[in-house]
Amino acid sequence: MKLILRAALVAFALAAALPGAAGQSATPFDTKATVVVKSDDKVIPLDRREQIAFMFVDAIRNLLGDCRSHAAEPCTLEALIRGPKAKDDWGVGKLTFDPNATDPNYTYSVTLGDDASWQVRADPKTAGLGGFYAKGPSFGGTWYNAAGRAGQADTALTETSVEGDLFFVK
Repeated sequence: MKLILRAALVAFALAAALPGAAGQSATPFDTKATVVVKSDDKVIPLDRREQIAFMFVDAIRNLLGDCRSHAAEPCTLEALIRGPKAKDDWGVGKLTFDPNATDPNYTYSVTLGDDASWQVRADPKTAGLGGFYAKGPSFGGTWYNAAGRAGQADTALTETSVEGDLFFVK
């Protein structure tokens, strides 16, 4: 009986982790998530394509937070898409979508440093879209540039929220 119950729980967990499962969007652009980003208490208006890009950057940042302690391999973007190998029972999680394969508006990259630092970029492919840059863990943050590729000299995001799909599963 315990084996059947355990198998059912594993099947449920796997189904819930797949895009299109209950509570998950089939594509990033199907999401109904609400995204709010602020700088110094002022809301920065983002169009839906920019919101999707921010959601990917936020998901990657969340996953990278667990990588240093719980991954048995470097958490490259490719590893975050398939789910990094875990070195303990905690694990890391994975992205629910491959951002470069499912978002035609941005190019996404993750750069890992030798000192456990990392950088995440969402660079727009067309004019008129803003870019995002995030770094961590020490002296980290997320920045936005309404005119394109972002860096630390751009607008620092001081408050952010995503309600709904998070584009990652643990």
